[in-house]
Amino acid sequence: MKLTPEYAQRLFETGAFVVFSGLPTGSEVGIDGDVHLTRKFSGWKMIPPGLHLVTWSIPSSNQQTPGIQIRRAALRHLVGGQTYVLKYSAEAEDLVPNIVDEATGEEIPTTISPEHLRALDGELAAYPLFRWTEWKTLTEGIEDADIVRLLGNSHKVDSLYESPADDEVIHKGEVIDNTTGLPATMTKDIVHEGQLAYVPFDIKRSWRKGAVGEEVTTYSRDKSWLLCHVIKEHFAGEPARLLAQLQLAFLIFINVQNFSSLLAFKRFLVLLSRSQRIFFDDELLAASGITNKIVEKLYTRLFGILAAQLSSLPETFFSVDLAGTGMQDFWQDELQALCHNVGRVPPAGTVQDSQASPMRESLSRLKAVAMERFQLNLETARFEEAASEEELEEGEDAPVVVEL
Repeated sequence: MKLTPEYAQRLFETGAFVVFSGLPTGSEVGIDGDVHLTRKFSGWKMIPPGLHLVTWSIPSSNQQTPGIQIRRAALRHLVGGQTYVLKYSAEAEDLVPNIVDEATGEEIPTTISPEHLRALDGELAAYPLFRWTEWKTLTEGIEDADIVRLLGNSHKVDSLYESPADDEVIHKGEVIDNTTGLPATMTKDIVHEGQLAYVPFDIKRSWRKGAVGEEVTTYSRDKSWLLCHVIKEHFAGEPARLLAQLQLAFLIFINVQNFSSLLAFKRFLVLLSRSQRIFFDDELLAASGITNKIVEKLYTRLFGILAAQLSSLPETFFSVDLAGTGMQDFWQDELQALCHNVGRVPPAGTVQDSQASPMRESLSRLKAVAMERFQLNLETARFEEAASEEELEEGEDAPVVVEL
């Protein structure tokens, strides 16, 4: 789209602004994944209303560790005409809210006059509109409450933030509150700075408390009981909130280089991809208050989210950026498991009806993106083949998990 003077003027008047005050020269800044080094820079103008991720990395003044920079970010829903202002704090070596309530510590919105904004115009970059369509797809469904639940009222995160749900943190002896995902010693309604409140669950212990024998064996391989439990107990029966944490984990890992978010993303994807019985076990669903329609909607959206995420990654992501990490094999295995699970679902109605279902159409798009972008060849087994394989897995020679 050509940015005519008239269109640019309309965007200036109806869009949002992000304004930096005192930003040091040589800082790295970005919005929605579009990152640049700065010289004389005061922010962005003409920002479309919606959810945006602003990132920055301030040059370190620590001469003992030259070149080491921590990437920080803020996730904000911006409305037309709104101005989000951050100022540089030399003490914190960070961008902080312009005005803070001394009593509560909460940010107070800053009002900037149109005259002042026009005076800054030469130092404000235009929002990269070529990224907007892709960014909307990546963030669709994320609500402000999801961000506050994960990051707290600051809406901020950096590359060093950890999650109490990380295996490494839990193993240090912290007692985790099953509702908040935070250490039990914390106040439930507060997310402490420096921590990410990803929902905790043990993907390796995916059966109900008190289960024995065959039930343990079944749900050690199949994560369906755990998925239903997480949706019911941690997300109040709303799968969309689970998907929002998956989306946030991906965005924070990719754009902020936060390792805890990578761990969270992998946990969520394994939970969703390794759940088979959730597609056909009516008794399991009924016990959790989940319907087949909810499951189909959940996975239809999941396939769309994963397709958008794969589309957003650079072609060198697996081969260069994350070479040697096994991430390409991880994606291949989990996406293949998803395809296999859908192959287990008995076709409903006519062949034409089953082929045209929203879930299968969404999966077909995901398979096409995976192949086109990264040559991930995903096969969906026919229902007869999947059923036959299930019989072999569940036969008298099937492996048995014994809990010691």
